[in-house]
Amino acid sequence: MTVFAPSLVNLWKSIESYGIDPAPLFAAEGIKVKLPIDPCMRLPYARVDQLRATAEKLCGDEAFGLRSASAYLPSQFGALGYAWHASLTLRRAFMRLERFVRVVNDKAQVNIEDRDGCMVVTLKVGVNSKSKFARDDGALALITRMCRMISGDDFRLQTVNFRHAEPKDIKPYFEYFGCPLSFNQADNQLYIPLSFADETLVGANPELALLNDKVVTRRLARIDRDDIVARVQATLVDLLPQGSISDDAVADALHMSVRTMHRKLTEENNNFRTLLVEMRRDLAEQYILDNSLTLTEISLLLGFSEPSSFSRAFKSWTGTAPSEARQARL
Repeated sequence: MTVFAPSLVNLWKSIESYGIDPAPLFAAEGIKVKLPIDPCMRLPYARVDQLRATAEKLCGDEAFGLRSASAYLPSQFGALGYAWHASLTLRRAFMRLERFVRVVNDKAQVNIEDRDGCMVVTLKVGVNSKSKFARDDGALALITRMCRMISGDDFRLQTVNFRHAEPKDIKPYFEYFGCPLSFNQADNQLYIPLSFADETLVGANPELALLNDKVVTRRLARIDRDDIVARVQATLVDLLPQGSISDDAVADALHMSVRTMHRKLTEENNNFRTLLVEMRRDLAEQYILDNSLTLTEISLLLGFSEPSSFSRAFKSWTGTAPSEARQARL
């Protein structure tokens, strides 16, 4: 299990904020980094977790994890961070995080669902931690800060759930999250009112978001060579603009037989057709937002031989013709 090394800038800066030199603590865990951290570097989760636990104990602050969010910059999540900041809505941003969070931590999961007038974001890491307070608080605080950065000062949470027990002093938590808090819950969760989740963001840039999505897709495929779904998705991104796509072409690009590719996808409860449709739909919904692209160009970028084929597919996915969907965004 590994984590994206640049994400440790938050931890480094947080330790510094207590007047403590982070370098010896990092060195004690065999973590050799210097700022800015190499974006190609990944670090073992166990070492990072031990480092965080040591820092939390040394700082003597139960709310240590909350402070780690204050130093966040998009570069700490790499291309995913930039795609987040260019997203059309918070929902779109979280859909990206849900799909790509493994680039940051390959055992992390993000799930979103609508419930009780809110978009409920559930955060999970599939391994134990020596510093559950700091790890979970840090993740919830960081994502809250990311929301505030793209939604603006008016952003509000409905409530926050924590898996860990109630801290001795909950004042820093109320001050940071500014909403009702619940502890000893089944999951770490953020409840975001739907009015914020689906509001069009001022800083939205569909073209920039899409470019960074492609970078993240390729990086995810490189992280885990055994992840056949990520590898097929990355290959589809590359091959779709070249023309009509086929399972033969994708399998050939992956240096495996079509039969082997299908078998591996089946083992992951997936199939080539579903991945192709999902990729085309996701890209189409983003291309539609880019007025510099004609509908004919979009159809070619998605590997359709005729614009009419694209139009029929888009309407079957969304219930709306491409031209109507574009007009609705003007």
